Amino acid sequence: MKKILLLGIAVCTFTTLSACSNETKTSTNSENKHAAKTEYTINYSVNGSTFNVPESWSEKDGKDGNTKYFYPKDGMLLVLFSEVSPSIRSENARTEYLSGIKKGSLKNFTEKDGQEIGDDAYGWNVSYELNEASYNGAMIVVNVKGGILQFIMGTTEQTFETYRDAFNAIYQSLKYSPRSTDTSQPEASSQPAASTEQSKPEKATFSPTDTSDATIEAISTYGDYLTMTQKIIDEYLVNYENAFRGTYLESSLSEQRSEYAAAFDEQKKLYGNMTKQKLSITKSSLVDYLKTYRDTLNDYINRMKALVQ
Repeated sequence: MKKILLLGIAVCTFTTLSACSNETKTSTNSENKHAAKTEYTINYSVNGSTFNVPESWSEKDGKDGNTKYFYPKDGMLLVLFSEVSPSIRSENARTEYLSGIKKGSLKNFTEKDGQEIGDDAYGWNVSYELNEASYNGAMIVVNVKGGILQFIMGTTEQTFETYRDAFNAIYQSLKYSPRSTDTSQPEASSQPAASTEQSKPEKATFSPTDTSDATIEAISTYGDYLTMTQKIIDEYLVNYENAFRGTYLESSLSEQRSEYAAAFDEQKKLYGNMTKQKLSITKSSLVDYLKTYRDTLNDYINRMKALVQ
């Protein structure tokens, strides 16, 4: 019975989490999706596992020492350690875990896009209601030494996509001691979450030849996302050069190349250590972003054409 009761701790803490959500700091532009600027972070620890959270998010400790609450502008993040034996990679354990949440204080709790993350974690997109407010967000549960570490984030007013990158960055900053699978061997040392993404066979290299919807929708890893972003930028710069060769707008091409190279470098800082990781719960938002990015650049060229004709 221990595993059910402890897994249910995550549910009980949400009442406290919501009640404290007015104790927030104003967040910086780094919380906006795909923002060019990054924000300073603070390193925190829960039961020996460490992770980085944006400096602007206020923090509150739980009473048991195994819980921390964080409050960005529009929502809340719970990080909770529970001492349990079952692995979250087990389908039965996940079923029990989700059942426990749905029996708790979160009304109309719905999970979707469930996906294994590396060797030690499992994640979902989630939505729920609490204290007459609707939340959407994501949840990642990690097998760590002695139990599981849970990252559960929800925001109001359908704003979670503006925090998706921040949530991913928090998880990617995680350093933890993995569970020992062989008691005859020395215990593994602490490792970053990103290093758990290397065990699965690599797929064929993603080499897009166009920026169509179908090609964008074919991305499956963060490496594919970066490749597709670069393809969209390259295509835009070629189209811009062809459209405005010989006009006064041609002189800005060199500056634009530098600006877009810098913007792409920021994307590599966010996702460069995740290139082999499956997109899973983040795919839909990144696909939508790439389509919008492509269309915005194409629209800009069309608007500028009207000015030089």
